[in-house]
Amino acid sequence: MRLTDWRAWQASATRTAHDSRVDITPSPRAEQVPAMQRRRLSPVGQACCKLLFALDPDADLPIIHASRHGDTGKILALLDAATQSDEALSPARFSLSVHNAVLGMYSITGKSHQPLEALAACGNEFEALMSEALGYLSEREDVIVLFSDITAPEAFLHHGDYPACASAVALRLSRSSEDDSAWTLSATPGESLTDSAPTPLEVIAWLEQAGAEALACRRHHWQLSRAHAASPTPPAD
Repeated sequence: MRLTDWRAWQASATRTAHDSRVDITPSPRAEQVPAMQRRRLSPVGQACCKLLFALDPDADLPIIHASRHGDTGKILALLDAATQSDEALSPARFSLSVHNAVLGMYSITGKSHQPLEALAACGNEFEALMSEALGYLSEREDVIVLFSDITAPEAFLHHGDYPACASAVALRLSRSSEDDSAWTLSATPGESLTDSAPTPLEVIAWLEQAGAEALACRRHHWQLSRAHAASPTPPAD
């Protein structure tokens, strides 16, 4: 499996982007989404759409989106509204609280007719994405995987494994690539398996390191290496 391109976003007010592919704008703006629909998206939803349009501007690739918690803030707001006798539940708010809402907005805006998949895996999102991507690549040449999560809402500050800030990362994966800038993405069984699993923030840091270290997951260690070794320089006459 080859990594041919990637984009990322994180809502951090303290870090400086080390890579031009990482957007650190606190409030990203998905310009491709019409304003009426865009204003209904959360910052992470807008970031996801922005990343997808950057990697697949023609909306002609299958996409797999994973998020451990989804948009918990919208879900909590709906539950709170349900307890108020004088407040009606908003169908629009509900439609954007479901797990595939971002992909739905992207597909409508981009007029995509490709397969779209949304999943959650109890913390194993990255490895679930890789497993699903391998399945797609057995029949297709390219696929995009998208991994996003939000920071903990106030009600869940002391519950769950939330990243330090909202973040999203998208990878364009290929079955094969002749591009010398592509990376080979491979996995080896972890020698010391961990109970923790990477958040989007950790995946972004791993990508920025450009293969310097493996990404430790619960079952495997994922490694980036150059897909094509550089050709030797011929000796001078």
